[in-house]
Amino acid sequence: MDSLFTILSFLVAITVLVGFHELGHFFAARFFGVKVLTFSIGFGRSIWSIGDGVDKTKFSLGAIPLGGYVRMLDESDNPSCDEIDGTFSYKPAWQKALIALAGPIANFILTFVLFAFVFGANNMSLKPVLGEPQTDSLFYSAGLKGGETLVRINDRRVDSWSDLRWEMTRFDSDRLNIEVAGRDSINMTLHSFNVGDRSASLFWTNIGLEMPKVDLNPVIGLIDPSGTASESDLLVGDRIVSVDQLAISTWNQFVEVIRAQPGESVDLTVERDKQLSELSLTIGMVDGSVGQIGVAPDPSGIMQEDLVDRDGLSVLQAMTKSLQRTGDLIGFTTRMIVGLIAGDVGLDNLAGPLVIADQAGKTAEMGLVTFLSFLAILSVSLGVINLFPLPMLDGGHIVFHLYELILGKRMPERVIVTAQQIGMVCLVGLMVFVIANDFLRYLGN
Repeated sequence: MDSLFTILSFLVAITVLVGFHELGHFFAARFFGVKVLTFSIGFGRSIWSIGDGVDKTKFSLGAIPLGGYVRMLDESDNPSCDEIDGTFSYKPAWQKALIALAGPIANFILTFVLFAFVFGANNMSLKPVLGEPQTDSLFYSAGLKGGETLVRINDRRVDSWSDLRWEMTRFDSDRLNIEVAGRDSINMTLHSFNVGDRSASLFWTNIGLEMPKVDLNPVIGLIDPSGTASESDLLVGDRIVSVDQLAISTWNQFVEVIRAQPGESVDLTVERDKQLSELSLTIGMVDGSVGQIGVAPDPSGIMQEDLVDRDGLSVLQAMTKSLQRTGDLIGFTTRMIVGLIAGDVGLDNLAGPLVIADQAGKTAEMGLVTFLSFLAILSVSLGVINLFPLPMLDGGHIVFHLYELILGKRMPERVIVTAQQIGMVCLVGLMVFVIANDFLRYLGN
């Protein structure tokens, strides 16, 4: 069942991402009057289709769901005199370049829409209140003792710890400028730090970024199918009342009790639908001596209500943050790919279809919002990758069309064919590498 769910989640992800990408090409082609013969999600033999591809577009699903294509009427199809105006080859170079560009742009639009929904749907967040910093940290030396609210990082506003983590993830400077509101939420102070080596393993701790102490209610938010909890009668939403008659008041207390009893069977009292239920549970074991059952808490069950923002974002705020996050991800992904090409980023960071399928399944299990966030990130990656000027990618086609636009003549056919053949070999080689990398990653685990 888990494997089936993972496969279905992967197919949904690929269909949405590739479908939206190809829709960009499709609508741009139709806008410029190009006749589209085939719109396909997947390659290889068609397993479903509608339309005949002669008088109207043939929409098709291919047997290999790892891509897609839009086939437009071209001069190689020997168009009749009546069809010349709808032939891609005879369109101006700038129109052909825009048709090629429309696919990646569609992916960026999809990312924006998904993030806008995610940010708008999230009506609860942890305020960016600072925890107590270590005494040898930069924050402590500046007089920050914890309890202050971080308002801005390098002129970028943060409204939650999620925003704060993202800003620190994309942080790429020797200086960190922050604006902090005091415990009274009135007095604002500005601080500037020389952060030095950002590659240090304790970078955040050295700066003094510590989360405030947060207690969670002992409510089950997620059950891992591979854990022992999935073999019991425990359900998502259950509130743990006691373990072997020991009263449980916080999630951390529950975790400590479970970790201390590896391999043992315990009796749980849970509150479900305002009624108490008794059930037994066998505790699993990790690292030979630590108990684990494979559950996660309900993240909305924070007991310190003053640390929680439950107002959510307005539609305009969600769209603004989505536009900002989409732009950040485009830049971040571009730097990562350039780093891979330059050798500054290890090739082991590449993920192939196996990793993507695994993550699709895991994020789908966590809920719709998490799955859509995953799709948004993948959509940016697909758009950026396709913009690189490599044969067989949209970026390569854009280069061919820009050559024609600038010089007033098409690139020689033999050059295009040779470049595409080389590009195909490179792409196949890259695909083999990332799949092998996926296997090695899982075998290593």
